[in-house]
Amino acid sequence: MKSIFLLSERSFRIVYHPDTLRQISKITENDGQIHTRDSILANPESYKDVSIIFSSWGCTRLDSEILAALPSLKAVFYAAGSTRGFVTDEFWEKDILLTSAYKTNAIPVAEFTLATIILSLKRFWHYSSAIQNGEHGDNHETIPGVNHGTRVGIISLGAIGQLVCEKLKSLDLDVIAYDPFASDSVFESCSAQKVDTLEEIFESCDVISLHTPWLPSTENMITGDLLTRMAPNSTFINTSRGMVVDEAAMMEVLQKRSDLIAILDVIQNESQRCESPLNRLPNVILSPHIAGSKGRECFRMGIEAVTECERFLAGEAPLTPVTKDKMALIA
Repeated sequence: MKSIFLLSERSFRIVYHPDTLRQISKITENDGQIHTRDSILANPESYKDVSIIFSSWGCTRLDSEILAALPSLKAVFYAAGSTRGFVTDEFWEKDILLTSAYKTNAIPVAEFTLATIILSLKRFWHYSSAIQNGEHGDNHETIPGVNHGTRVGIISLGAIGQLVCEKLKSLDLDVIAYDPFASDSVFESCSAQKVDTLEEIFESCDVISLHTPWLPSTENMITGDLLTRMAPNSTFINTSRGMVVDEAAMMEVLQKRSDLIAILDVIQNESQRCESPLNRLPNVILSPHIAGSKGRECFRMGIEAVTECERFLAGEAPLTPVTKDKMALIA
């Protein structure tokens, strides 16, 4: 079958390792070049027999115009997470397989979250700042510690939330989770205590980690009232999307509650991270959206795309298919 790469040049370089490219050329007919919306629409005759798209970040929208130029398209293997940016209603009308590497991309996010949770339970961020300000920072009574009785709250049990819970099983602490859409069996497999309200999470946990996808229904889901309820000396971590948090309200709470720490890998306007008022607060730690796949971690997603293609060619079921209903839940 004939395949093409449809993604940005940067994504091509960082996601598809040379070994992966060689494997793709073995299992499909592929010219090894990056194709674009313009190149397809300028010469649709050359693309009429393309059956497979290998993609990642920077994929063009698969709308009626592009789909008309790709009449033989049977599968899109997306080597990244959310597919909402390029999938259209016209795409779902076609019988085209779509897979995503969102579960693979969840691995570094979960690792980042685990490391951040452990450091937060040691109050690393607070004491590092205190030492820089000439304080000894040796009040160990305010450290929750990684021990029995410590409570970590996980908000949303999608692929990332579940993997975080899995990694937390090795620690001697209590995991509390909130997800109104997850089944009881998911909570059980995560070894997480189910709570029915976000208030219970914020009032009782030493660290709260947010993993909710950004949807119209989840915008500003984390309110100032919830953040005000946080336990003394606790930490809030956001590696999901900035729009899920009411940022202005969070600013107000953090200005009043110097005992709280916010670890924010995402904010509402990431292009203005350095200029954000959050950057001026001593109890806020900002990082530049690095929790997801970076560097060599990205190669794993390209490998997964090839694995999915091999399964497709062998007539086997995909590992991580994306449907129209599922797409809205992938952050």
